[in-house]
Amino acid sequence: MLTLTRIAGLVAALLAMNLAAPGPAAGAPPVECQRTDPRSGICIIWVPAPSGDGNGGRGGEDGSTTGPVTTGGEGTAEDLNPCTYEIADPQPWVFDPVWAGQTPESGTIWLMVCPPPPGFSRDWVARIFLPNGADPPSAQPVDPQVLAEQAISAMVMHAPQIGMAPPPGSTGGLVGLPVWMWTERGEHITGPTRESASAGGVTVTAVGEVSRIVWDMGDGNTVTCGAGTPYPAGSDGESPDCGYTYATASANHVPGGGPWPITATSTWTITWSGGGQSGTEVLELSSTAELTVGELHVLNQDGP
Repeated sequence: MLTLTRIAGLVAALLAMNLAAPGPAAGAPPVECQRTDPRSGICIIWVPAPSGDGNGGRGGEDGSTTGPVTTGGEGTAEDLNPCTYEIADPQPWVFDPVWAGQTPESGTIWLMVCPPPPGFSRDWVARIFLPNGADPPSAQPVDPQVLAEQAISAMVMHAPQIGMAPPPGSTGGLVGLPVWMWTERGEHITGPTRESASAGGVTVTAVGEVSRIVWDMGDGNTVTCGAGTPYPAGSDGESPDCGYTYATASANHVPGGGPWPITATSTWTITWSGGGQSGTEVLELSSTAELTVGELHVLNQDGP
């Protein structure tokens, strides 16, 4: 009765007999190594693997599947990590090319799962052979701080969209008249906005929100507010949470007079967590406006 080992040996012998041209010695790489796993030193040689062959892996981006044969040798190291490794279950058929002349008695087929390369939406999966007693290479540690920076860089955060009453750019301001200030609200203006980044089984999520807005009124004074309250038409009172009253006409400021230059600076507080770590980042974004503030002169005229 033929065992799996003897069947594999017979197939290997038949293949060798059919190769007319001299080939490499038994156990040598079937082709020159082009890619080596930098952690294990394993040479990865791509061979077609028909779908439904029981490899337990996931297909490529186009639905096809591929698998690597592993042999010794040197090649161009390519950083495939961070990756995870798991035993293929079920193991491939004994005649699957992934064995590359090896047998189930001499080792095991593992799945190497890596983050998707640029342009792909799914994980990159390869099959590798590891001899008995060999452990898969440890995945390169993922730095949550690096993922946090990636998540934060993908966030969309804008400076305040200034709202004022009297409106910015107008000449309706008067000394002693309350000025209302606010910013438009929205995910990318006041938050919260969030983004995530993942690699090697680690996911970091960052959340950004405006914690305060500082208004530089141009006359040497500042006002610290939240998002403020939009001016309700017809109101003649002060803003309940973000207002200012000028004591000097803008024509009197130096140099040159003109409108008061106003700058609204929002402070985005960004918190992130994941991979057993957390942190906080701060970003400041500014918008500018102008407001002309005049003086109201009352002429008193005595009667006859």
